[in-house]
Amino acid sequence: MYIHHIGRGQRLNRINDKNRCISLTEPVGTGFCLIKTNNHCNDIRWTTGDRLLVLQRNKCLGVQGKSVGSEVNLYDCDEASELQKWECKNETVLALKGQELYIELTADNTAILSRTTGPNNHLTISGTSSGACTRTYRELFTIGGNAAGRPCMFPFLYKTQWYSDCTKFDSSEKRLWCAVETNYQSERWGYCPTMSKEDWNMHPTTGAYYQLNIQSALTWHQAQVSCKQQGASLLSIDDPHEQKLEPGYKTVVELTCKVYLSSCLGHPLPNPGYNCAVVDPSVRYLWQSLPCSNKLGYICYTGTGFCSNPWIHYNGHCFHRNQAQKTWSEAQVACHQDGGDLVSIHSVEDQSFIISQLGYTSTDQLWIGMNDRKTEGLFDWSDHSTVTFTSWEFGKPAVSSEIKDCVLMRGENGNWADLVCEEQHGFICKKMSALRPSGEEVEQNTGCKNGWRRHGSYCYFIGIQTKTFDEAKNDCKGSLSYLADVSNGVDNAFLVSLVGMRPEKHFWLGLSNQKNTEEFVWTNTDSVRFTHWNAEMPGNRQGCVAMKTGIFAGLWDVVPCTNKEKYICKHLAEGAVLTPPPPTLFPPECASGWTRLGFSNRCFKLFDRYSIQKKTWFEAKDYCRAIGGDLLSIHSSVELQSVPRYTAWIGLSAPDPDTGYVWSDGTPLNFQQWKIGEPNNKNNVESCVEMKPERIFRRQSWSDIHCEKYSEWLCQIRAGMTPNPPPDPITPSYNKTSDGWFEWNRNQYYINRNQMGMEDARRYCQQRHSDLVTISSEAERVFLWKLVCTFMFLKICVSKSWMDDSPVVFQAWSENQPNFQNNDENCVAITPSRGFWHDYNCGFQLSFICKRNSSMPEHISVVPTVLPKGGCPQDWKKFNSKCYSIISRELETWEGARTQCKNKGGNLASILSKHVQVFLTSKMLDAPTTDLWIGLHYLLGYSFYWTNGQPVRYTNWRSVSGHQYPSLPDSPEPTANNGYVKILNDSIKVVTQKMNWDSAKKYCELDGANLASLRNDSEAWSMLYIIFIFFLQTGYFRPIDGWEMTFSNWDRFEPEMQQSCVYVNNENGKWKTADCAHNMASVCMKSTESTESVSFPGNCPEDPASRTGYTWIPFKGYCYLFVKGSFDWGDASALCIRYGGTLTSIENPAEQRFIFNNVLVFKDSQPLFWIGMYQTHKGLWKWLDKTAIDFINWGPNEPGGFGTYGAIASLDGSWTTGRVYSSKGFICKAPKGKSRNLKNGFVIAQMCNTYT
Repeated sequence: MYIHHIGRGQRLNRINDKNRCISLTEPVGTGFCLIKTNNHCNDIRWTTGDRLLVLQRNKCLGVQGKSVGSEVNLYDCDEASELQKWECKNETVLALKGQELYIELTADNTAILSRTTGPNNHLTISGTSSGACTRTYRELFTIGGNAAGRPCMFPFLYKTQWYSDCTKFDSSEKRLWCAVETNYQSERWGYCPTMSKEDWNMHPTTGAYYQLNIQSALTWHQAQVSCKQQGASLLSIDDPHEQKLEPGYKTVVELTCKVYLSSCLGHPLPNPGYNCAVVDPSVRYLWQSLPCSNKLGYICYTGTGFCSNPWIHYNGHCFHRNQAQKTWSEAQVACHQDGGDLVSIHSVEDQSFIISQLGYTSTDQLWIGMNDRKTEGLFDWSDHSTVTFTSWEFGKPAVSSEIKDCVLMRGENGNWADLVCEEQHGFICKKMSALRPSGEEVEQNTGCKNGWRRHGSYCYFIGIQTKTFDEAKNDCKGSLSYLADVSNGVDNAFLVSLVGMRPEKHFWLGLSNQKNTEEFVWTNTDSVRFTHWNAEMPGNRQGCVAMKTGIFAGLWDVVPCTNKEKYICKHLAEGAVLTPPPPTLFPPECASGWTRLGFSNRCFKLFDRYSIQKKTWFEAKDYCRAIGGDLLSIHSSVELQSVPRYTAWIGLSAPDPDTGYVWSDGTPLNFQQWKIGEPNNKNNVESCVEMKPERIFRRQSWSDIHCEKYSEWLCQIRAGMTPNPPPDPITPSYNKTSDGWFEWNRNQYYINRNQMGMEDARRYCQQRHSDLVTISSEAERVFLWKLVCTFMFLKICVSKSWMDDSPVVFQAWSENQPNFQNNDENCVAITPSRGFWHDYNCGFQLSFICKRNSSMPEHISVVPTVLPKGGCPQDWKKFNSKCYSIISRELETWEGARTQCKNKGGNLASILSKHVQVFLTSKMLDAPTTDLWIGLHYLLGYSFYWTNGQPVRYTNWRSVSGHQYPSLPDSPEPTANNGYVKILNDSIKVVTQKMNWDSAKKYCELDGANLASLRNDSEAWSMLYIIFIFFLQTGYFRPIDGWEMTFSNWDRFEPEMQQSCVYVNNENGKWKTADCAHNMASVCMKSTESTESVSFPGNCPEDPASRTGYTWIPFKGYCYLFVKGSFDWGDASALCIRYGGTLTSIENPAEQRFIFNNVLVFKDSQPLFWIGMYQTHKGLWKWLDKTAIDFINWGPNEPGGFGTYGAIASLDGSWTTGRVYSSKGFICKAPKGKSRNLKNGFVIAQMCNTYT
């Protein structure tokens, strides 16, 4: 898209770069073009990682720094750079992500960062009024390949060519593919999702299509998105035969649940994250409920078909409404005789289709297939399909003495009621559609022109050509019609039947908010009586409304009015007569204490303004309905202005993640007043809406928040109505003991608002027969969140284990947490805003929660703390049960010193008392002239903390120390020396003569050395001289002595790819790039360590047959094949030989890390993989490929037991043993071979170089 600046009027004014300019595209103030080449605006679009990609240049928008005035420019795309990540502050304002720094166009035609917003900060899509944030990037999940379903990375580099979209280049199957990493060194790729079903499996009897993604590892929601990106859906198992499509693999399917009368009425909602289903062949294909965050394979499904007259086709099935009066059993027999069954209804679209397309009337009473004849209270479908949708009448199903086991639909909306099965009524049959048409369809379109379709009193026509919204509106006017409006769900369902299966993505309706962002109106009327928004819609978007097709058929999107889409026209059918609306009467007065809402016939009232009895959104809705009304809905700015500025619940929510926001009273969402940046659904748990006053804009605005938050609420009732008495107060879900503990779910909790460090807080809890709280479920998390209003310590550590060693079965991290800042945030707190978790240094002082079992005996004595016993390693000194080692001969930075201490099994010392201070001071006599680092730091920016997390109980500052920005020690001065100085395994010599890079390189080589390379941070701080280390080679900085670059220390805004050589700054030790022709001092290095090759030419073996989905993955000199499934060790070994390799050996930590990173993605679906380790009859362990064993990674108590063959665990990479006939996946390994001509679809993976 083009991004323009609104309302500027200068003419073209170039900046220094001849290829870029910020300019006006037309002589009248239509706006600036943000990036321009040769007088043409460049396409800019959102891409992976919150970046903005300039398509023609394959560059990304970025800035030089996080400061006001930094210029916005083009940079090589780097998904890790924080200076290239952007976020939307509203629909038109862009800011650097995580910063209050906004893009602003200046008078001299440059783009910079500004701290404030004004008229120069608003960006729109060229030629439209829609903002740059109208629609951001959505990730494309890959299919097949070797990326395990990971999303595409755009742009990516392949064979020196940048790609910003999927490509067919080098694909032998001519399929679109993409990389999943920018730098394609690991050769990870996959096919892009398309609507083609050419490579899908077709069911032999139903004709439905299935895609088996057994080598992928996605969460349930990611799998659902992947299927929808291909015009399909996650497999919903309606037929027992579908359950055995792919034996041997655990796969996710659509959530399916039996509807029990005792658990499916009302709320609370199911616990988030624990309501996703899998089919597991290891337990006889039974279904299991697992956390939705587990990463597994999955199956996509889509179907099609035809129906003969009088059956009506919809969504792969045929439907027939039969008015013959029969009992439920007789109706079922009649449907069986026609090859079907009584109808099962699985969605609101199914329900709407039935009441709009089968001739249904409001007086009908028609049997459907739902019944509880098998198990009382468990309603199921007669065709054995899963219950995923219900539409009961209020108060149904009824609990009565009569046996009402069968269900029919009746009334205007076709709601359901349970009745006695022996009653006689009409019925609806349903059967699978045929693969081919078997008869002519008869259409009844009386009163409509040829090509138009009749529905109710109106005729509808589908436009043939794509047009903009205004063009489509004018075209409908030319045929004496108008862009279609939708008055109710039945009309919407009819339109779905017309366009739902069409290949086009959208069809224009007549709704828009072009004139006023806050309010939607139809082209033929201002009265909006029905809406059916898609997920995230309408939000703060401005544009025109189009109906979606495909899996989201019938949902409405707000899209730019300049888009070209097909459209639906509508007019009154010939001979049809509309019933005139009833006359408008002045509404009656409001009840006492209630206020009229604008000019409507509704009245509102705020509840619990000054009371502590606030409610969750659900509790507030129930309260309003109990008094005869509902939560407040707002449909115009006039109504909004009549409401005082309160913070309170309103009736807006998004209960279904697949659809948009709806009002709880069922009225349409035609007006909105979101706060800037809202709705954002933070942490994917914000689905209810609260109205809040905004002081800056002096208005009310809306924000989406967690539905379980406590707040005031606004109710509405009809004018003239007397509200019912308020319901009884809600009984708390907990009890409170006399000593202040809260009892809930057989546990007791104590909230201590005194702030302490973790150790002190835990000691406090333990002295009261408890411990810091553990949280094992979403219900417990929400309970505690609602109970507290400040930060509270939990007792989980970032290694993801509870301190009491109880298993971690539930996690609820805040966004971007845990981040393990400064490498010492090992403790976790629950936050007040949403109740999610944040990691902190354990010395951070917070309030805390203690937890104990309710059955804890009274007056039990606390076990006294016993100091640990034992000795210290050699050269360590013991004091107060701790061991100390003073290292004075090695000079390090603070971080380097901490790393050294951790490598020795400890940490930089914390000094918690004067006794420890005196002890350590006495030991400093061994190093009287050396300053020593301790573990205290200010690196987090808000206070001093010990890096090991202990509380700051004692300090001993000098009078000039302890200020806000403690400095690092002075860097050592460079010294010239004609000889070499020994450092570890290297020898270095300082050359003070200033030379350019080539001359310095030759000088060192003549001396039998190389220009110095820095391979670790200790060397970096030992050599703060101006030296050259790297040169730019084929787009990457590489050490010239052949070492792989495993350590970097770049200065701010470095490296600059335009400069090819690198030096160390003698002021701060950071690396900087420079022109290789500059003259500088240098350092030569001689090393006794052998370099490690970073170039491993060759190709992998031929991939197995493409339908298996397995692809070789290269790593250094070998290729690896990861195969999921159930195989014994012998079969696995034989298959590896067939594929061109052997079961893998693991020779070193680097190879171990590579293999572990690849099996980790399958931890939820494949716990173990065979490797080539086996035990001989003499008890010796050997590798199958005869590799010498000089590296092992056995897990605890391994090798042990009776297992004589080795395997690797997906969860932690440890090795374990197993018996030869136990079933596991396996890993093959093969050395790279000579170049060859690749013949199959995986040629891309062997030849590529790179990856919303």
